[in-house]
Amino acid sequence: RALEAVERVRPPVALKRILDIHEQRSQLYISLARYEEAIAEGERMVGLARAAADRRNEGAAIAQLAFAHWATMSADHVPDVERYAAEALGLAREVGDEEVLARSLQTLAYVQQMHGQLEEADEKFTEALRISEARGFKALAMPSRVFLAAHMEWRGDFPRALTVLRQVAEEAREAWDGFHELFALSFRCKAHIAQGDHAEGLAVIHEGLTKAKDRDNKFFVGRFENTIGWLHQELGDFGRAVEHDRQGADIGKQIKNGNVEISSLINLGFDYLHLGEPVKALSLLEETQRRAEAGFGAHRWRWEMHVMAYLAETLIALGRPGEAVPQIERSLAAARATGSAKYIAKCHALRGEIAFAAGRLAEAEAEVAEALGIARRIGYQTLTWQCAHALSRVLAARGEHERGACDRVERAWEMARLAADTIQSVAGRLPDPAMTAAFLSWSRVRAVQDDLDRLRRV
Repeated sequence: RALEAVERVRPPVALKRILDIHEQRSQLYISLARYEEAIAEGERMVGLARAAADRRNEGAAIAQLAFAHWATMSADHVPDVERYAAEALGLAREVGDEEVLARSLQTLAYVQQMHGQLEEADEKFTEALRISEARGFKALAMPSRVFLAAHMEWRGDFPRALTVLRQVAEEAREAWDGFHELFALSFRCKAHIAQGDHAEGLAVIHEGLTKAKDRDNKFFVGRFENTIGWLHQELGDFGRAVEHDRQGADIGKQIKNGNVEISSLINLGFDYLHLGEPVKALSLLEETQRRAEAGFGAHRWRWEMHVMAYLAETLIALGRPGEAVPQIERSLAAARATGSAKYIAKCHALRGEIAFAAGRLAEAEAEVAEALGIARRIGYQTLTWQCAHALSRVLAARGEHERGACDRVERAWEMARLAADTIQSVAGRLPDPAMTAAFLSWSRVRAVQDDLDRLRRV
């Protein structure tokens, strides 16, 4: 209606006002996951600015068009994101427009993030944030803060990530910025769960899922379904996990969004492994790996790191550790390149598992101890109790089979105690009795208590 009114107003409405309307429409379409319409609004903005030979507004329009392409989270749009962001950056510098400069830096940071160049992306997000805060561009500061916090979460700096994400979600609500509010919630719930705060994580998930459904944003509905699946995996309830992971995969396929579909399929493969179907898991994970490597989606490096770790675990379960080793090494290299502490620890733990099975106990101890040190440093509870238990078993084996290693039996008990205490800490904070019962009945959890009891008797 505003655009219809513009045509009747005399004197003519200023170009900037008209472009603002188109930009608001584009942003609204992004919040509703109607990306083609969001892109079309950006293209209209560019056309109007160019027709008026207005270089300053052309830069702003191209920056919005770049953002609309990025919001699709699709690899098919990456060339457009890169091209438009670079073009907007050039125009911003040409006309001295700091707002467009900040937006362009953010969009280029998104591209570097997609390629796993997190340090370079951090630099651009930080510079964009500096400009935005100095110039009072409050809304423009939000994306940089969201994704700087996302990088913290990926690297395992959960407390800092949570501090930023709480504030950003609140400011996004006040600014009616539903898109970045949902992003903040989607990263925040994962940080809570990693720290063992499942009640808080579930509360954030339910808030985000309700808002995503109200806004008919299927991208975030799929993301939150996938996160619920992961939460149940963390608690050993793979029967419930598979339901949510299937929903996430179905939604991703329906909306043709690889970011949602691939993430859910990787989790689904992990579900099958723990439901006693390793052959089915291997088939799905290998197919998913091929799709991820072909560039299906925006965060290919995260998928590859994730799927290779799960493939390795599946191959170990199938008695094929030799084939697992290359997958572990590739995942570890990607994790180190991006500072992804969780996966660095996971890969060391898998190395230790292979060494332990082969009787290389000193090597196994070193690898699992490294994994445990990382897990404890970042406060990742699931990996802490699992690595502590694995280390307890390695130490107990060394104490039994090696001369002069009696002290390792005592240390084995200490590690089993750490695992048991961590499990109880997690169980004591779960939000409902059914969830607690499922967690405590998980075979991996029960094995911790069995080993602790055995070591007490030694």
